[in-house]
Amino acid sequence: MKDFFSLKIYTPDGILFSSSAKMISATNSLGEFGVLPGHTIFASDIVEGDLKIVDDKDQEVFFNVGKGLISVESDEVTVALENGIKK
Repeated sequence: MKDFFSLKIYTPDGILFSSSAKMISATNSLGEFGVLPGHTIFASDIVEGDLKIVDDKDQEVFFNVGKGLISVESDEVTVALENGIKK
């Protein structure tokens, strides 16, 4: 199993994040969730709040985000948000 996955986060203003990551966590309409390498195929909403990434250098990166969607397929994770800003 790979240690990383490809993560791209988009907003209407452009690409907010594009790199390899070890973990992403956010909140959907049911509560907090996380994605690690090897995660099963998954799609969900994202609600306004905090989004956390652990990048490929073990650095934690935090964003304040608006509503959006996440898609997980194989080793690619794609997030589309109404807005977002790095903390």
